[in-house]
Amino acid sequence: MEPTTVVFVYGSLLRGGQYHRLLQGAEFLGTDSLNHIDLYDLGPYPMAVPGRNRLYGERYRIPLSLLPRLDELEDHPRLYRRQWVQLDSGTSAWVYLGRPEQVQGCPLIPSGRWLPRPS
Repeated sequence: MEPTTVVFVYGSLLRGGQYHRLLQGAEFLGTDSLNHIDLYDLGPYPMAVPGRNRLYGERYRIPLSLLPRLDELEDHPRLYRRQWVQLDSGTSAWVYLGRPEQVQGCPLIPSGRWLPRPS
């Protein structure tokens, strides 16, 4: 059996999102949230950075071998940085976060929820 890990997604990897197909075969574990994170609208995709709000998304159990594909999608570590965090549920997961200087001038999404958009 292949080793697995948990990932928390909040943008284009969400169900209905443009890149959700990359999670095909992953086990959906439920919705979750992460406190002290602000979500910004960068146009075609969002970026979450450390902040004051709460970020909402979905948790998935994925094969460890899928992480390099997700790293490539998220341009880790140049654009997003994959970080191991504890979610509000108490579960730990990987999440891709940006840096505050990357979202300057972009609109804050106060709800902390990215609604998947048609591709």
